[in-house]
Amino acid sequence: MENSSLREEYVLKLWDSYILDNLVEAAPCQIGIYDLRTKRRITSSERFWVSPKELEVVIEGVTYPDIVQRNGLVVNGKTYDVRLADGRNGIFARKEFDGCTVCKTFTLLIIAVTDERYEAKVCNEQIMKLGDFLRRAGL
Repeated sequence: MENSSLREEYVLKLWDSYILDNLVEAAPCQIGIYDLRTKRRITSSERFWVSPKELEVVIEGVTYPDIVQRNGLVVNGKTYDVRLADGRNGIFARKEFDGCTVCKTFTLLIIAVTDERYEAKVCNEQIMKLGDFLRRAGL
């Protein structure tokens, strides 16, 4: 039994490292990945931060887009104007040259922000592709 839990812990650490190195840190934006049910942060880029209140509004905004279309989307204290929100899978928002993308899968919420160094639509495309991949994997 002890060997099994050690193996599981080892696999989880490998998975966390893989996600962080290959998906989060490799993307052209700052990313946070959250468990939708518990609202627990699974992993994030070094400088990425979302307050619990912001996270609640983001989660509500994915399901009820009129909330964020009316009030904007606030992530890390910055308010973005919503350009697209489908009420199912995600939100795309901008503020001048900065962008914010939210993608919901079956179990996860991915939030990404980018600044003027990267084109917001490139970050949006990458995050939505990641979301599609995770949905196909059943996550």
